[in-house]
Amino acid sequence: MLSRKITLIFFLNLTVFSFSQCKTVEKNSTEKTSVPTSIIPAVNSSSKPMLNGDRSMELHVKKNMKVGDPAFHFEYIVYKAGTKDIIKQGTFRGTNVEWNNNTSLKLTPYVGMEQKPTSDNPEEVLKKNTHTQLIIINLNN
Repeated sequence: MLSRKITLIFFLNLTVFSFSQCKTVEKNSTEKTSVPTSIIPAVNSSSKPMLNGDRSMELHVKKNMKVGDPAFHFEYIVYKAGTKDIIKQGTFRGTNVEWNNNTSLKLTPYVGMEQKPTSDNPEEVLKKNTHTQLIIINLNN
């Protein structure tokens, strides 16, 4: 009986001590909360200009990543190397923008995962061309 009272008093004291350690903190509405870097909506990066094979044109590519979109959004501009005249500019959603040859660009589109096959026949699905369709942009001087 005595050991029960000692045990009961011990746990009662432990409970009171535990609750006395909890503190409530009021937040001021004027404080600014910092957003973790993993939630920042866009990551922008610029790369060095890429010259074509005969060094007559420069390709400048700016790569943006948007929240909720797994593909990159590219802004590209092609300049004449000596005069800096704009030959071609545009935007593209995909995975890569690079030189194809001296007078054309190769744009690689983003291909996501297919959720449901278009046919129940496995032979038809295998015959289907599932390779990435590259986009070639010819630059006229």
